[in-house]
Amino acid sequence: MKYLFRLIVAIFLFTGCTSTQTPKIVHKIDCKENIYSLKSAECLNENSFIKQLEQYPVIFIGDNHGSDMVHNFLADTIIKLSEQGYRIHLANEWFTPNDNILLAKYSAKKFDNKTFIEKFNWKKRLNSKFESYVPIYNAIRDTNGMLYGINLSKKQRRLISNTTLAHMSENEFDFYNSLDVDVYAHRAMLSSFFNTCHKAKRGESEQECIERMYRVQVAWDAKMGRESAKLAKEVLRTSKDKLIVFVGALHMAYGLGVNLRFARESNLPFVNVIPLLWNVNSVEVGGADFVYLYQAHKKHH
Repeated sequence: MKYLFRLIVAIFLFTGCTSTQTPKIVHKIDCKENIYSLKSAECLNENSFIKQLEQYPVIFIGDNHGSDMVHNFLADTIIKLSEQGYRIHLANEWFTPNDNILLAKYSAKKFDNKTFIEKFNWKKRLNSKFESYVPIYNAIRDTNGMLYGINLSKKQRRLISNTTLAHMSENEFDFYNSLDVDVYAHRAMLSSFFNTCHKAKRGESEQECIERMYRVQVAWDAKMGRESAKLAKEVLRTSKDKLIVFVGALHMAYGLGVNLRFARESNLPFVNVIPLLWNVNSVEVGGADFVYLYQAHKKHH
């Protein structure tokens, strides 16, 4: 059900409902290749796509959490960039900055995948199958790359959701107060998800609940954007270093999520790549810079 919901979300984001007042401008896609560039309005083969990515120090790639094809695409991208002499630093939504010591040892092959699952407590922390992500992590480990965490912890998200300011550290309180919840385009994009309260707290009105839910979403994006900007400053030491930020596609659609928050912290050029179902034959202008076309039935079970 979780995968189906996210699949519906992805289709909605890239097809939407056309308004009679403001018609949407779309690219019609008819590709034999699996990459389409909205920048140049053309289909690209893998080699052409990699050449395009080489121009950017920071690459945002959206995830469809249930798709092996999307994960294999990222693994192949890491390997192809590595073959061109680049070292890849992969910032992953699943992890927090507190995981970086563990991730450094894992990246350096100090222990295997089985041990990593246990140390990271994957089954408790995530619903997604680890096996689906193995090609990505193996690609990083086999090419001398590095893994990093950029997300809020569950504890931090609960503090923000519950507005328990007294239990926040000084840094957490400053972060909470700095959240910009007034990006109209972002609110509009997510309006279908935040027009109803999913689980109101005692004494909480419908609107208060919606605002609380939306603030957590903004906090999620803001944290990952800021941490990605910090990483870019720290790890992009040469022209042969690249930072790939790998997060759920909804967190970066239309450049309004993690990537928007990143751009407020960094002036480095970046590019956005979003997965798109192969049978969806159009995408809105501004939806991404590139789309990766994948088939829904090729997923991990």
